[in-house]
Amino acid sequence: MYSRRAILSFGAALAATAVLPGAADAKTATPAKAIDGQVYLIRGLANIFSTGLDTLGRELKKQGIPSEVVSLRDSDSFASQIAQKYAASKAGRPIVLIGHSFGADEAYNVAKYLKRRNVRVDLIVTFDPTGQGPVPSNVRRVVNFYTGSDALWAPVKPGDGFKGKLSNINVSKGDDAIKGIGHFNVEKNEKLHAQTIAEIKKVLRIR
Repeated sequence: MYSRRAILSFGAALAATAVLPGAADAKTATPAKAIDGQVYLIRGLANIFSTGLDTLGRELKKQGIPSEVVSLRDSDSFASQIAQKYAASKAGRPIVLIGHSFGADEAYNVAKYLKRRNVRVDLIVTFDPTGQGPVPSNVRRVVNFYTGSDALWAPVKPGDGFKGKLSNINVSKGDDAIKGIGHFNVEKNEKLHAQTIAEIKKVLRIR
């Protein structure tokens, strides 16, 4: 017949066997690494016509990519905040700017300001900017989806000293044409969203 002490000792051993492996697993489990960088999606005129950027922003967050959809009133002030984060920590790099219509124009304005602060922009993706840039020399990669001609919603141009990679993609004509695409829905297109996310993942080094 077992003594009360023996029974308690046996029970304690069983409890330890059941608990300790779980505790060990908890200690060795590796938390998901936070993704560094600043990703901003800039809406167009009056914060009305660029709702596709909201959809794109939600998809980025769903994939674990931190991003913020903004409507700019003062591009210099906004760019100053980006520059401060860039200087404060490596977590503020790389920088990705995305914009539609007037928001696309603002993306290039923000990049111009950042150039004056010696801050690099790793990627700009624009949907139908109303101007043609130019793209400042501190930008490494540009993808511009456009639906117009040389007069409006046109290809963007490289600025002085630009040595990065610039891709102007006409999505209304030619090999890359998308049926029914236009200025007011170009930023809503799922195919272009997928291409944009792929470009962002390259810059953020996400597989």
